[in-house]
Amino acid sequence: MTYEIRQATLDDGTELLELWHGFTSHLSEYDDRYEHKESADDRWLQYFENQLVGSKYGTVIVAEEERTGELIGVLEARIMGNHPIFRLQDHGYINGHYVAEEYRGSGVGAALLDEVHDWFEQSEKDIDFYRVDAIHGDESAEAFYESNGFEPVEHVFERSIDREQ
Repeated sequence: MTYEIRQATLDDGTELLELWHGFTSHLSEYDDRYEHKESADDRWLQYFENQLVGSKYGTVIVAEEERTGELIGVLEARIMGNHPIFRLQDHGYINGHYVAEEYRGSGVGAALLDEVHDWFEQSEKDIDFYRVDAIHGDESAEAFYESNGFEPVEHVFERSIDREQ
């Protein structure tokens, strides 16, 4: 199988929804709060069209299967500003990194990471690092990111509030 890694265009929006659904479905296996709302498709498309495509500080990178033209992987990236209090400088953040299940293990996910690494390096912002989140319990994602040079730096904890009293 051969594939091309490229920047997404406005024409990719509708097809990207299928990958986005795969991503949210995967997350909701670990936490059902990641199931999307009824109007989520329209809101995501608006976000994609108005805030990501052609943005100076955000991008969507896709993997396209060359034979069929099908989009088989996606990665959204943004550049975040300096933190107002901490010494966290401008940095990159990866969201929505997803490869269709039948293409996992073929190098697509790593190729998307290589492309975003280059995008971050070429940014006019002077960023020194970028981050990605993995949902708690997704050990394969943790192993994948660690095998691609990422190191864990934080754990997010939450506590529920019981309002039924």
